[in-house]
Amino acid sequence: MGDSMWRYYFGVLFIAFKVDLCRAIILESIYWNTTNTKFVPGQGVVLYPQIGDKLDIVCPRTEGGMNDGVEYYKVYMVPREQLDSCTITKADTPLLNCVKPDQDVKFTLKFQEFSPNLWGLEFFRGRDYYIICKYMSLPEGVIN
Repeated sequence: MGDSMWRYYFGVLFIAFKVDLCRAIILESIYWNTTNTKFVPGQGVVLYPQIGDKLDIVCPRTEGGMNDGVEYYKVYMVPREQLDSCTITKADTPLLNCVKPDQDVKFTLKFQEFSPNLWGLEFFRGRDYYIICKYMSLPEGVIN
């Protein structure tokens, strides 16, 4: 009887652990463009993700080769000081290059405290993170 009770408790703990892992959610995607009404001037978008959640940042897309109103961006994660001054430094690496408006392009942020990838992002509870962009009238390298 003792052996069967041990198996029962092990099974309950295993299920509880699996349920806890399932609490991570995929947050609503952020479409990075000037027509997104979530971007309030001077405020931006404020999110409160939990460790394990995922978020897609999606580049603007045009249909059928239309070039009118095409938006090109480079999206960066920066410290508060750069957010306040709205600056990008040469040391900053883009999270996302939105330079292919005829293709589906997105970057998925996984909010994790440890990344198995050497260049992966790590997020810590209780800290604030800021994402800004550099708008370009043409993709870099294209001569007008």
